[in-house]
Amino acid sequence: MKYLLSLSLLFFSFNFSAQCKGIAKECKKNLGDGYMPTGQSSNTELVPGKKYQFVATFYSGQNYRIFACSDSSLGDLQLTIRNTRRQLFYDNHGDGSTLFDFKVSSTQQLIITLRAPENKAINEDLNTDETTGCVAALVGYRN
Repeated sequence: MKYLLSLSLLFFSFNFSAQCKGIAKECKKNLGDGYMPTGQSSNTELVPGKKYQFVATFYSGQNYRIFACSDSSLGDLQLTIRNTRRQLFYDNHGDGSTLFDFKVSSTQQLIITLRAPENKAINEDLNTDETTGCVAALVGYRN
């Protein structure tokens, strides 16, 4: 019985992981013409009110685009970008704009944060504690 339970949990987690990779693949289509993925993109599962952070390296003189997307069940993501000293570089304030183009003057690491809004459910019958969704942040560059 334990073996069956372990196997089903493994299958479920693999299936959800594949689903989150699917959203990243779908978002990649919207990265934009002329932008190539850097390989520093990331995706994960989130619940309302929680955040996900990752660090990416950006090189001097390059034009970059960060594009964030999520399952519709989560609502509008808040996208923030900070340097390693936690100084704010960009914040969309959760206004639905999840695309940011920029160029850095010196090579540096930036902290990219995606936050799902609190208590976002498609219909009032859904329990927001059980609502989960996938988020992805794609980093692209253009010469």
